[in-house]
Amino acid sequence: MKEQLEISSFPGCFVQLYDRIANAWENRATEILSDSFIAQTLENCYALTPWREQILEAAAQLRENKALCLLVCLLEVWIAEGGIVSDKEYVPPKGDGLAYDFLHLFPAIPTMPASVDHLRKRGVPEDVVEATMGEYDFCVNMCLERQGRPLFDRGRLNWITRVINNQLIRIGRFKYDLPDTFMQGVRVYRNTAGETVVLADDLQLHSSGRVLGSVGHIEEKNSFFARITESGDTVVGHKVTDGIVEKEVTSLDKQEWTLCLSSKDAFPRIHIPSDGSFDRETVAASYQRAREIFDACYPDYPYKGFFCSSWLMSTDLRKVLKPTSNILAFQEPFTQIPWRSSGRLVFSFVFGLGAEIPENIAELPEKTSLQRAVKQLYLKGEYIHEGAGFFF
Repeated sequence: MKEQLEISSFPGCFVQLYDRIANAWENRATEILSDSFIAQTLENCYALTPWREQILEAAAQLRENKALCLLVCLLEVWIAEGGIVSDKEYVPPKGDGLAYDFLHLFPAIPTMPASVDHLRKRGVPEDVVEATMGEYDFCVNMCLERQGRPLFDRGRLNWITRVINNQLIRIGRFKYDLPDTFMQGVRVYRNTAGETVVLADDLQLHSSGRVLGSVGHIEEKNSFFARITESGDTVVGHKVTDGIVEKEVTSLDKQEWTLCLSSKDAFPRIHIPSDGSFDRETVAASYQRAREIFDACYPDYPYKGFFCSSWLMSTDLRKVLKPTSNILAFQEPFTQIPWRSSGRLVFSFVFGLGAEIPENIAELPEKTSLQRAVKQLYLKGEYIHEGAGFFF
């Protein structure tokens, strides 16, 4: 298979996986690549209605290529057992046509009924089940926008494992990722008056107070290390203000301040899809319904609030957006924390490019006011640092 498809790299575990499925994979391929199985599964699981014709044609082409059929079966077992389709381990076969464009969708289709069943058993409302399974459509549409044709590539299979593993749920405007624990690098303390203070913990900081290694902040001279220490009745650490860590230490009296948040605490992580309105009412409605669903349907998930890391969380956007901006309104409830930022993601989402800082910034389009503002900022040698934060 590797030679026939000219695959330069795949995980070593594929050899062991093949040993396990050697006597069964051909029958399995016949089943999961059949028109009846695919059509029925997609129909029952609210998935990919606009792309059914292309998907069925892709399956027909796959059935004609035994090596591709085997690869689908290996990928199916791999992702079912928690495999991550990393570009460091697996280089997809090169080829033209729908079979190659949609190759990485077919290992995921058999998982769809279990995803739907999981949500229904938890009592998740049916419209949320449908919206969550719409993530498959979102993946194809994203590829269409960025690559000019509908497809489902390796990166989309990697992403969709969040749905397969019952980790991602779409509620109104946002997608909520249900990780096991909160982000690293901070502890949060609350006093008797209900005020909170964020202290950095186990972070190497640039002299500016940003995480060392962030774009534009790689110089180690005058950098400092932030770690929380406790002595008697006092907690000592470097306070975080608006995501920036102060060089001076702050002391908190334990009789007044208690730990209310650490890396052991779970927060749903918000993902912000490109579709839909971003006004205050729509955003607030998503949060409200998410709380209702988590409380009612996920009693085993002791979340404490919401977390988001994104270019949309960047405090640098205050330089280029109007105070009335919906993006700045979105940031308002969040307490910003230190975050290692690349300055690259804005190009992916604002300009539809790869997640890299382009060399030809001066040639970037200015079709929107945001594109124009971001472009001018980078031409001045400044950046949109990705930000992160939480709210209770």
